[in-house]
Amino acid sequence: MWLICPIAGVGKRLQPFTYSKPKAFLKIAGKRLIDHILIKLKNSFPKGTNICFIVGYKKRQITEYLKKTHSDYFNLHFIEQEPLGYEADTPFFSGLGDAILLAKSLTQHDDSFIFLSDRLPIEDYSQILLNFHQDICDGVVNVKQVENPEFYGVIELDENGTIKTIVEKPKDPKSNYAVSGAYLFGMSMTTRLFELLEEQSKTHLENGQEHQLTPIVQNLIEEGFKLKINEMKGDILDFGRPETLIAGNRLLLAEIKVQDPTYENLFQSTNIVDSKIVPPVFIGKNTKITDSVIGPNVSIGDDVVLEKCILSESVIGDGANLKKIISSESIVGDYSILEDLIKKSITIGDSSYITTSNMKSF
Repeated sequence: MWLICPIAGVGKRLQPFTYSKPKAFLKIAGKRLIDHILIKLKNSFPKGTNICFIVGYKKRQITEYLKKTHSDYFNLHFIEQEPLGYEADTPFFSGLGDAILLAKSLTQHDDSFIFLSDRLPIEDYSQILLNFHQDICDGVVNVKQVENPEFYGVIELDENGTIKTIVEKPKDPKSNYAVSGAYLFGMSMTTRLFELLEEQSKTHLENGQEHQLTPIVQNLIEEGFKLKINEMKGDILDFGRPETLIAGNRLLLAEIKVQDPTYENLFQSTNIVDSKIVPPVFIGKNTKITDSVIGPNVSIGDDVVLEKCILSESVIGDGANLKKIISSESIVGDYSILEDLIKKSITIGDSSYITTSNMKSF
C-alpha cells in the first residue's frame, strides 16, 4: 500500500502564518502538525511503508525537514506540483485532484491511502484499514458527523451503508457525514481513479476553479465501485482555519501526557519565576516565564520569553517575546514581539512587532 499526502498548497486561510512556512509546519503542543499526523500513521502502518508527498509551496523546507525527521521509519518520495500561476508572488495550484494524479506512476496498481495535511484524527488510522480488509468493498472514506456539513465534502449512504453520493460543500447537505481527511482506494479501482483524474486534468480552469477529488469519487460510485465509510468516533482536528486551530490545540493538549505535569523542574531551574501555570499547558525548551499567569490550553514554543502576561487558549510560536500581554484565543507567530497589549483573539504572523507604547524594551 502507498500513502499519498498532497501538501503543495499555500494555506491561504491560515495566512499570515503561512507566509513563511507551510500550514503543516504550524507547531502545536510541542510538535509540528505534520509530525502529529506521521506519529498517528506510525501507529497504523509498518516501518518501511512508502509515502509520496506532493510538494509545491515551500517545497525545499518540507523536503529537507521530512528527510531529516522521518526517513528512519518511512520510505519517502517527493513529486513537485507545478503552480498554475502566481498572485503577488504567491503560487496557486490546480487542485487536489491534479495533485493526486501526479502519484499515478507509483501507485496506480496498488492500494492507495490518501491523507490530508491539515486534518488530524485523535484516533489513529487503524480502524479504516480494518474496515477495508474486513468488508467486501473497493474503498473506504473516513467520515465524521459534524454540525456544519456545508463546509465539507458530504456523504449520503444507501440502505446498505454504502456511499450513495459525495458532494463538495453542498448548500443543502443530505446528511451530516463529513469527509474527514483520509481515503483508502483499493487496487481494484485505482487504475480507473487515475484515468478519471487524467481526463479531468485536461479540463480548462478559470476564475479560481480547481480540479477536485470529490467529483471523481462520485463518478467512480456511479460506475459501480463500492465504497464504504469509516466513521471516526473521536474528534478530527481541522487545522485549516485559525479558529479551528485554537480548538485543535485544546484537544491535543488534553490528549498528551506531560512528563512533568506540575512543571516542578521548570520552577526549580528558575525558568518559571513568580508565575502560575494552569494546566494543560505545553512549555517548549529554553522558555522563560516571569510574573505571569499561563493557561489553561496554551501551547508555547521553544526559546520564548513571557513577562507579566496573562494568557489562555492560545498558541505561541518559537522565539516569541511577549511583555505585559493579556489575551486569550490568540495565535502568535515565531520570533514575534508583543508589548503592552490587552486584546482577545490576536492573530499575527512570524517576525512581527506590535506595541502600544513608546517603550524600547527589546
